[in-house]
Amino acid sequence: MTVQAADLGVSPTQLAQADRTAQQGIPVSDLSPTAPSQYTVRGGDTLWGISGRFLRQPWRWPELWGMNKQQVQNPHLIYPGQVLYLIQRDGRAYLSTTAPGGASGDSRLSPRVRGEGVDGDAILSIPAGDIEPFLFRPLVVDQGTVDTSARIVALPDARVYMGRGDSAYVRGIGVTDAAIGSDWQAFRPANPVRDPMTQKVIGYEAQYEGSVRVAHGPEGPDGVSTVLATQSLQEMGPGSLLLPQPPRELVRYVPHAPESDVNARIAAVYGGVQYGGAKQVVVLNAGTNAGLEPGHVLSLSRDGGKVKDPTDRNRAITLPDDRYGLAYVYRVFPGIAYALVTDATNLMKVGDIATTPR
Repeated sequence: MTVQAADLGVSPTQLAQADRTAQQGIPVSDLSPTAPSQYTVRGGDTLWGISGRFLRQPWRWPELWGMNKQQVQNPHLIYPGQVLYLIQRDGRAYLSTTAPGGASGDSRLSPRVRGEGVDGDAILSIPAGDIEPFLFRPLVVDQGTVDTSARIVALPDARVYMGRGDSAYVRGIGVTDAAIGSDWQAFRPANPVRDPMTQKVIGYEAQYEGSVRVAHGPEGPDGVSTVLATQSLQEMGPGSLLLPQPPRELVRYVPHAPESDVNARIAAVYGGVQYGGAKQVVVLNAGTNAGLEPGHVLSLSRDGGKVKDPTDRNRAITLPDDRYGLAYVYRVFPGIAYALVTDATNLMKVGDIATTPR
């Protein structure tokens, strides 16, 4: 698939310039002071971790790699055992899979073609353990999802709650969705998530309760399906909502800065808390509508606010924003995005700013 400039929200001229810049590598001055001349990829490595070894600004990984925008959209796969060489020439730097002076000179990294199933060995973008619980469970759902989700309506023998192995009766699973053995997630809408700028409710934090599997599709005049609980973390019962369980996706998006200026806010810290730190997931009040895509890296900061300057007749002055961390966007919807806070030197809180890094 060819990536068009319009798809990225930039002009053809900007796209061409970005591609030229990528192919030229980066200035040597932008390398990390401890950047190695070569590095052998190890099991457990991530793209984010490796980029931090070579760069002061990890989101510039595509430039160091010599990737054009189409390659950013279709990530390269890097495997344990692969050797990356840092080439420095005429004040510029880029990565190569060939040692300096090797047979092919300055061969750039390119997508690796492996046999079917082997790509599962490729390294991930960010540590899987940091976001595994959030990759396939609903975190925030909008009102439309709440209104249209399938729901548990009754349990056998007038029971109130169900545990693993118990059955339940469900309405709202359509005939085309009710394949025997299909898995669904049970949740209840919990705290409302508000846009910190407008106070408009943009969704509800989904309280994950467990998972069920369809045993019998819709039957009778009311279209009642039968499900069995395969996992029960909290009390599931009548009123619990159901969504199809999406396939697990391994995160291999290339870390990169947005091509346009993004100015979003943290609308929620997962878990219903007001403050958080590194390795926590946040919900942003912007998504595809703001040009966000998986792999985007955003800078986190706090509004400096205004104070009175006692040395200047108490004149109100604006303090600079406090830049304290980075967030990696890994899941995006029309008005909401989920991001993992990868670095934080300060506590983050709802209302903090997430912008294109500089």
